[in-house]
Amino acid sequence: MARDFRTLIKSPLLGLLTLIAGVLTTCVLPSRIVFGQETTKPAEPPLDESVNVQALLDARLATEDLDLGWIRLFDGQSLLGWKATSEVDWKVEKGEIVATQGKAGFLLSDVRFSDYEIELEFLADEKTNSGLFLRTSDGAKDPAKDCYEINIAPTDNPFPTGSIVGRAKVSEQVTAPEAEQWHSLHALVDQDHVQVWVNGQQAADYKDTTGLTAGKIGLQFREGSIRFRNIRLRPIGYSVLPKAEKSDWNEPAGAIQVTFTDAGTIKLKGGRGHIELLQPHANLCLQATALTLTENVNSGIFFRCIPGEDMNGYECQIHHGFKEDRRRAVDAGSGSIFRRQNAKAVLSDEGKPVHITIVADGPTLATWVEGVPVVSWTDTRAPNENPRKGLRTEAGTIMLQGHDPGSEAEFTSMTICPLP
Repeated sequence: MARDFRTLIKSPLLGLLTLIAGVLTTCVLPSRIVFGQETTKPAEPPLDESVNVQALLDARLATEDLDLGWIRLFDGQSLLGWKATSEVDWKVEKGEIVATQGKAGFLLSDVRFSDYEIELEFLADEKTNSGLFLRTSDGAKDPAKDCYEINIAPTDNPFPTGSIVGRAKVSEQVTAPEAEQWHSLHALVDQDHVQVWVNGQQAADYKDTTGLTAGKIGLQFREGSIRFRNIRLRPIGYSVLPKAEKSDWNEPAGAIQVTFTDAGTIKLKGGRGHIELLQPHANLCLQATALTLTENVNSGIFFRCIPGEDMNGYECQIHHGFKEDRRRAVDAGSGSIFRRQNAKAVLSDEGKPVHITIVADGPTLATWVEGVPVVSWTDTRAPNENPRKGLRTEAGTIMLQGHDPGSEAEFTSMTICPLP
């Protein structure tokens, strides 16, 4: 008589399933789903109480300044984006960066800049010797060769306030700043040309022959107390948008519609997909303005992408959503390096243009939203061609993303300042 194979396996199989089910009921699975039942979500981390969200919102720059490219290097409440090089009591007081004692050294920006305009206010004691260092390295030793030191010093110093130490002495037409008063310092660094103003008076006009092209921003403590506030910078680069040239871009990829408008802007509709700028960049300062045209848009700017591939790069997120608090982003927040570092707070708003600044400098990435710093993050992963998997410092392309089928966004401006 023929044997029924189904009969032969039925009994052992039921026994095995019963055994497995019994084991599963006594085990905790490393998943949120167990046989269709959702487990309790892990608790969200506590909010960072050191972040004053309202103060950050108030620190957002005016639209006219943002359209010119200005950003704040100091958010008024923390030293995000800065590192000390020596044991100095750098601290934040009343919206000011303050140093009073310690071993001579610097507070350096985490990333470099190349061509730019910079301005700040300072208050110094009568005998204070301090300065603003431009295009400096971490180990600069000779300001006549390694950097531009805009000095803050008494009139009996060989290079009084407004001088470029070792390069150009302050003009005799400049009124010496009084001690214990706030004064403005303003500099323009454009290729080999450096200009300095103190309280609106031109203090120095210098042509460099030493070949400095890029470097960090440094605040110096040397002797006497010093206070800085309202530190702002405007990168100088070349324009990609508006007046977009279609020939500069690859054909759209994925489920996305791309329109090059008569105004020279780029509109993205739908997703998931992207459009790729053909010119590759490694280290750069990128500034872009985007307007989300539908609610809850998920978009982004990818950079250092593997050319021709599907958004295999670092992503600077554009998403305005937040939960009960702007410190609790729905999807990492505008300005975040997606899946790497959340934005300090969500500072962009639905229905309004968002102004994004990205600086990629070696392994360190920094971002600003509405002119306020929200991320400074160093990629410590092992090198990998694909930034989704590891550190990439090699040149790659820039991609504008549309993520969801119903989303619409318009990129109205983009400026790029390459960093050597």
